Amino acid sequence: MGITATALSVTVDAAPRTELVHCGTNTCMRVSGHRAHAAVTIRIAGRAIAAEGGTSWRATLPLAIARTAVSANGDQLLLTLIDARAGTETVEAVTIPPGSLGKHIELSALTVRPH
Repeated sequence: MGITATALSVTVDAAPRTELVHCGTNTCMRVSGHRAHAAVTIRIAGRAIAAEGGTSWRATLPLAIARTAVSANGDQLLLTLIDARAGTETVEAVTIPPGSLGKHIELSALTVRPH
């Protein structure tokens, strides 16, 4: 589908990203990011998700699960990274593609950049 969004972060390279992808006959949301090590647990909406990869990870979620994890205004997905080794828990808000979860919005401008 090609619609992608990134989180607001100090370093854009390390910021989590979301994009809409096909998963069979359905549409899913792929979330990717970076973590300190592969043992860091990733939670979305309070549930641990299966992530592929090591320090660079990605997970594909059905839209029904993604809808349960959006912020109050519906434009960000809330991730929790839990590092049991370090005893830390980090919450990150990842901006989702506009309208990807069915919310109708009016855009004043749309910028499209090639990959």
